[in-house]
Amino acid sequence: MSIFVEFTLWFLLAEAIVTAVWFPLRKKQIKPAVRGLLIAGKAILGVVLGALVMAGPVQLRVLQPLLLALYVALLMDAFADLLYTVVQKIRKKDRRPGVFKAVSLLFGVLFFVYGVVNMEVVTPAYHTYTSDKLKEEHTVVFIADLHVGSAQPFSVTEKTVEAVRTLSPDCVILGGDIVDDYTTKEEMENTFRLFSDFGAPVYYLYGNHDRQGHAEYAGGKKFSQEELEAAMTGAGVVILKDDFARVAPDLLILGREDITEGEGRADARTLQNPDPDAFLIVADHQPVQFKENLAVGTDLQLSGHTHAGRLFPLGPLYDLIGYNCGDYAEGDAIMNVSPGACGWRMPIRTQAHCRYEVITLKPAA
Repeated sequence: MSIFVEFTLWFLLAEAIVTAVWFPLRKKQIKPAVRGLLIAGKAILGVVLGALVMAGPVQLRVLQPLLLALYVALLMDAFADLLYTVVQKIRKKDRRPGVFKAVSLLFGVLFFVYGVVNMEVVTPAYHTYTSDKLKEEHTVVFIADLHVGSAQPFSVTEKTVEAVRTLSPDCVILGGDIVDDYTTKEEMENTFRLFSDFGAPVYYLYGNHDRQGHAEYAGGKKFSQEELEAAMTGAGVVILKDDFARVAPDLLILGREDITEGEGRADARTLQNPDPDAFLIVADHQPVQFKENLAVGTDLQLSGHTHAGRLFPLGPLYDLIGYNCGDYAEGDAIMNVSPGACGWRMPIRTQAHCRYEVITLKPAA
């Protein structure tokens, strides 16, 4: 609960900052063109701050809560300003600063509450793929970006895992960033304990956060890599680092090491597919080497990492620069990029929903 209280305080501070900056302008008569530029400027600044939260340098971590709160306050202030200006023009009434600021605050609160609630609701997304390589029907569940302890109560993680259990899948793939720099050792151990005696194989691949590579900005490491892997193997979770695993006679999984490992990640061209006639799922946390992974005979790649932009309107911007969310095709191969089951560090998500992927694989008719 403390993270929600903390972020509420940051949000109130951001609203106070935006109001203080706006205060000197409250009674000034501003030309419509200038007001339009101010509205656009607030919106753009809000989006830029949101982008810095999502993809800024790690040195900004200490400022991220404030940047995210300012993103909410500025974006909703700009939206309220635009709406209020249009209504004012239609009704031909003088601008009332108090009324405008009340509308701005209302929009900010609603946007904030939506983002918090949206972060706590995790739903399944269903996909069906067919192939001549498949002899039987299989169900595979892919869960990425849980970021346990960062932005959701642990009870949400428990509900997510229990919902997956009821699906009775052939296997579960944990697609990286299951834990991160802010996950405590207890939270990490409790998370993998949920997968004990799961009734189906559970495979894990590393993301860019699991090893707590930037823990110096989060109060230091909470557990070692050895402790992390001991918790997984103790729960029966199979760790894949450029390794193949056979799920069924007609179904293989290749779990890739994360690209941030540099030379520790094998070149896809050097990996030997043990059964080219079987359907091959390549699980790779980051969706940046889809084409390279085709060298190993990929039929379906499953990735996460992007969070589908997470903060409105970053999703469409991510679409412009690369793989964001959904299905992408290269020849006969398909890559599905999941928006992830949670977010990173702060409990707000205003773009896309938290979800896990339920994959049904069927023989071609």
